[in-house]
Amino acid sequence: MRRVLIVGAGIDAWMTAAALATATRGLTQVVVAETGPPPVGRIAALPSLQGLHARLGISEPTLAQATEARPRLAARYGDAIEPFGETGVGIDGVAFHHYWLAAGRPGPLSDWSLAALAAARGRFAPPSPDPRSPLSTLSYGLSLDAAGYAALLKRVALAAGAKVVEGRPDADLKVDASGGERRLVAHETWTDWSARLPNGVALAQDSLVSTFAPAPAKTGRIAQAMRGDTVAVGAAYGAIGAGDGGDLHLLQGDVSRLIALFPTGPAAVAEYNRLAQSALERARDMAILRWGDLSNPPEPLARKIEQFQSRGRVVTYDEEAWPESAWIHAMLARGIVPKRWDPLADRLGTDRTREMLGRMKAMLDQTAEAMPRV
Repeated sequence: MRRVLIVGAGIDAWMTAAALATATRGLTQVVVAETGPPPVGRIAALPSLQGLHARLGISEPTLAQATEARPRLAARYGDAIEPFGETGVGIDGVAFHHYWLAAGRPGPLSDWSLAALAAARGRFAPPSPDPRSPLSTLSYGLSLDAAGYAALLKRVALAAGAKVVEGRPDADLKVDASGGERRLVAHETWTDWSARLPNGVALAQDSLVSTFAPAPAKTGRIAQAMRGDTVAVGAAYGAIGAGDGGDLHLLQGDVSRLIALFPTGPAAVAEYNRLAQSALERARDMAILRWGDLSNPPEPLARKIEQFQSRGRVVTYDEEAWPESAWIHAMLARGIVPKRWDPLADRLGTDRTREMLGRMKAMLDQTAEAMPRV
């Protein structure tokens, strides 16, 4: 039986242990060498975390009891609100924001987001599985008590067969989940992103629209996530200071990638490194767009900005952490407005397009008003 040693503490270590022990039960012995105290405060999580919870068998009532979980419908960066879920409805293959542009931008784009409209009213309801319902466009993140979440993941990991050990026993695979301490990979070369991303963001106000304030952060990554029999996950590999849930999403991706490529070999190591670097750099680009320095963006982000500003197109790459709607809202928040739009959005004419947008907004307003208050 192969042995996996995880060195670290808190959410990074116990999410890795819970996912690996659950996925490889009976085939792998997962042991954790804890290195520090539990985390403190509350943390933000993106909607994607719900998929991991389903795989780990963590129900919403269990999560709520252990972590005092609360829903998040949108995030605020400065004066800009970025809602989760869909914004408007595309028609005949043309994305909604093109119709909004063709209509002369008749109000903030978030006026066509059910999440934003509900949050403004202090209302919330679970998304509907019925694609005909406006509630099917809704998505939501979470805010969690960090210590409670780490403890819950630890319980799940131990129930799946993971063990706590003293010291660092021999293992076939060693996982550095020690965050910024990088206990196993401190010797790796560090690429510094502080010129473009000197700060991160931290949860400043916890509500349906979570507010994030600038926070000091060491941003960058080590040269390779995996080398030989050692792999760094989460903040041990790289950090963008995304206390809005982005760093937690990257950790989740690292763990999922490790499971998909397990057991490791030379080809798996190369592929893991390629995917991990791509995922981290795409998330870095979003962080730069939201709160970083845009005077000299990395080439992939520069191309995204150029294409969106030129014709409203959202360029996507492999391992994107964020959906198209998030990029659109983030671009507009930084004052990047398309000069042109898809000419197919002009088929209805300006008056009919505005009428269509008005009907759509009225339906979303009505749906938001009918949702329960929280």
